[in-house]
Amino acid sequence: MFSSHEVLKYIIDEKLPANTLISDLSKELNIKSNGFFQIYELSPLNKNLFTIHNQTGHLTIRSILNREQMCLKRQCSCSSCEIILQLLIKIQDKIIYKIIEIKIKDLNDHSPLFDKQSMIHVIHIKENVPLGYRIILPSANDPDEGMNSVQAYRLDGPNSEDFDVDFSTFDIPYLIVRSSLDSQRLSSYSLLLTTSDHGEPPRATSIQLNITVLNINDSIPIFVQSIYSIDIREDTVIGTTILKIEAINDNNEKIFYELLTESPFIIDRLTGRIQLSKTLDYEREKSYRLIVKAYENLIPTYASIFIRIIDINDNPVSMQIKVEGDITIKQKQNDKTVLFLQEDTPLGTTIAHVILNDLDSSANGNPYLQLRTTEPPLPLIYKLIYQNSFHNTKLYSLILNQNLNRESKSIYNNIQLISHDSGTPTLHTKLHLILDIIDVNDCIPTIQKNSTVYDINENNPVGYIIDKLIAYDCDLGENAEIEYHLLNETDLLTLNTKTGEISLKQSIDFDLLNRQQEKYLTTINLEFYIKVQDHGKPSLSSQTKIILRIHDLNDHSPEFAKNQSYDWTYSQSSLQSGSVLGRVHAYDNDSGLQGLINYSIRSFHPCLTLDITSLGYVYIPYESSILTCSLLSYTFEITASDYDPINSRSTTQLLIVNIQSKSSNNNKILPKLLTLSTQRTKLDINTQGNAAFILDITTFNNHTYQPVVYLNNTNLLSCWNVTSTGEVSLISNPFASSYILSLNIIDQYAKENSSIKLQIDICNSSILYSCQSYYFSDNRTILIYAVCLALVITSICIIIFSLIICLCCGRNKHKNETLSSTHQNTFLQCNDDYHSEKTEISNDRRKSSSNSTIREDDHDSACIINGHSSSSNSSSSGIMTKNDAWYNQKEPTIQMYPSASTYYYDLKLAELLRKNQNPPCIHLNELPTIPQSSSTDYGFSSLELSTSSSTSTIPNHHIEIGIDQSPETQFNMTSFISSRECVV
Repeated sequence: MFSSHEVLKYIIDEKLPANTLISDLSKELNIKSNGFFQIYELSPLNKNLFTIHNQTGHLTIRSILNREQMCLKRQCSCSSCEIILQLLIKIQDKIIYKIIEIKIKDLNDHSPLFDKQSMIHVIHIKENVPLGYRIILPSANDPDEGMNSVQAYRLDGPNSEDFDVDFSTFDIPYLIVRSSLDSQRLSSYSLLLTTSDHGEPPRATSIQLNITVLNINDSIPIFVQSIYSIDIREDTVIGTTILKIEAINDNNEKIFYELLTESPFIIDRLTGRIQLSKTLDYEREKSYRLIVKAYENLIPTYASIFIRIIDINDNPVSMQIKVEGDITIKQKQNDKTVLFLQEDTPLGTTIAHVILNDLDSSANGNPYLQLRTTEPPLPLIYKLIYQNSFHNTKLYSLILNQNLNRESKSIYNNIQLISHDSGTPTLHTKLHLILDIIDVNDCIPTIQKNSTVYDINENNPVGYIIDKLIAYDCDLGENAEIEYHLLNETDLLTLNTKTGEISLKQSIDFDLLNRQQEKYLTTINLEFYIKVQDHGKPSLSSQTKIILRIHDLNDHSPEFAKNQSYDWTYSQSSLQSGSVLGRVHAYDNDSGLQGLINYSIRSFHPCLTLDITSLGYVYIPYESSILTCSLLSYTFEITASDYDPINSRSTTQLLIVNIQSKSSNNNKILPKLLTLSTQRTKLDINTQGNAAFILDITTFNNHTYQPVVYLNNTNLLSCWNVTSTGEVSLISNPFASSYILSLNIIDQYAKENSSIKLQIDICNSSILYSCQSYYFSDNRTILIYAVCLALVITSICIIIFSLIICLCCGRNKHKNETLSSTHQNTFLQCNDDYHSEKTEISNDRRKSSSNSTIREDDHDSACIINGHSSSSNSSSSGIMTKNDAWYNQKEPTIQMYPSASTYYYDLKLAELLRKNQNPPCIHLNELPTIPQSSSTDYGFSSLELSTSSSTSTIPNHHIEIGIDQSPETQFNMTSFISSRECVV
């Protein structure tokens, strides 16, 4: 069983008095409000069995119910008598459906009765039958069901223990021989056969049974089979032989056959052939039990035949339609069923129920429904809500699944309800259905308009007509008469209730409407609701929203703030590149681009150049020269303009910048302007509480209209303050030396945003060089500084590389020259460090003149690389001869010199030569004996050495120094230095 509705089940006894209450449904279902109750029988045979009170919901029995009579009338099944009802409950506008199943409980009001026509009072048995021999007994019938029907048989009487009764096969009792029979000992038995049910109280019936034991020589017919079972179709043709029975005897005498049970079958008394004599109907009788008697004389024998009828699909599905609610039904003469329903029937309403019943068995029953139409779309769908397979009953609901509109379609023809069964071949039943739509005042008047938005410029003329509304109602007559009503209470609009004309009663000022002064607004939408209704009963109406889109005109010029000073004074030292002098502010009462302001500034003197951001911050550009003139006052013209691309308005304001004298103590530190490309900067801790710098957020996305900036680091709000215009200030003592501020920039007009990060290093200007920093205006300046630094480093590397090359070249050449040549003109004082196995170091033997002192610990020296020298003129030929001899002799002492001629000279001597344009010539000769002196003079301006000075021993060197004042000698020395020496 299947049901989408709740199933209420009740069990009642049969033969209850009329008007017996089965259930108080109102109380059982907890329905407190007044409801309307109705019941419908799902089977047409079950009409007028039950009734229900429409208001109270009392379900009662209409008349006495006799289950056995209902079974015979096929009102219910004989094995289980159930009546199925559909319950409908209307509660206000709500309908509730339920299924009621009432089972008729059988009473044990019938006793078992033996069939008089098949009464077998005398049974003949041969004495030689084997034990277990079976003989059919008379059968009893009980119209009750279940335990109230025949349940048992028993034998009572003398010697009844020789026999037993079996009641297990086809509900037919059999006599079973349990003891050996002997006709001489006992030739007959007189027993009582009793049958009983198990009802409350139990009922029983008895008959007298006489059993005669025949002698072994006596002849008696015996059936080949004592029980026959056969299945035949219910459509078997009359006259068909369904079975042939046979009995045999010992003397081959003729045997005759006879049917003892009334049935639609007959038997040939001579041949034993059983034929069908009447039409079979499975739905009336599903099986037959026949008793056949065979006899040759007066001694009969009996056999049982069980015939089961096979159902065939010979019953089409019966279909019953039942309408619901206010829907009416009418049957036309052409077998078409018309349903009348109103066009305002709600979607999903159950308009009717279809009940299918099939009298065939489940295999040939199981009906189902189909819904078809030749003119789609089909406004109905069907849904199975109850199924009882035992009774082959199904209940479907027809549901409206499309909105009905009589004006577009007033009738639906050619709807077919087709019910099929599951037999082979399939049988079906058709029902032609027509939906006739009843007109109601369901057409809602609507306004036909070109647009719901009307664009209106401010400063409109009074009485300006906006539009004339036109409404349409698809109904006719009174239902189509229309009125217009303005639902808003306003002094701005007026609406003609008859014609639908909309006009303005006053001029509109956009600035008064924009009370919140939201600059990004370019338009303001005013919403008005208009109601249009017809004169139908009930009246139908609809509402329409119209929007007056008020556009702002550029009717205001920017105005500078009156409470702001435009005469600024600064000290000259506070005016630095990138410094922000202050901010000017102008406002415009217009909205959108017409109310957003940008600034420009013009200088009347080129000595001081200023620039201004679109937020009004006046600053000194980084690339400008500061105060190239000596004026103490400068005048600038600031222009505030709106962004109207067509009719831009502007206002000018003079700004005076005064420069205080240097003696003034007003050295206020001005904040710096930082571009968004700046990633790192310094902040002086002494500026705490004041704006240290200002971010130029107006360059966001190259250009922005209404930018604001917010600090994302909420944990830094106690330490830092970032205003919406970009002013950054330290408001409390820092707890770190460096901060990274995460900033979010939003253009409130363009609805764009971006995030930047700025690292700020904390410095203290009270500490020397702590806050030395450069504020770069852009990346171009940074690039210039980087290129210059790279050039300086490259130049230093080239110089060092050149010195290394010169040093290497000088050492290689010195290996092939005579290191003791005294004719070489030099002013070198050798300071080479080398080791020799034959020469001892003696620093005590060094001497100087009275005007100079040569010291070993003098580090003010530079390096000279000496290359090859040709023979130069010398003031002492003896010295040259001596050196040449020393060089040509190749004495081992030559190996004691370094491989390269590297010498050191005193820087003070170099300074002396720099100041003296005609210095004396210095030769590499033996140093004269320098007397001991206590002088500390590092200069060489008073040095006078004799040309015939005595030899002084220098550690590891034998060098003579001579000074020649002759011009010729000086010339040679100059040539020697310029062509042979490389000084670093």
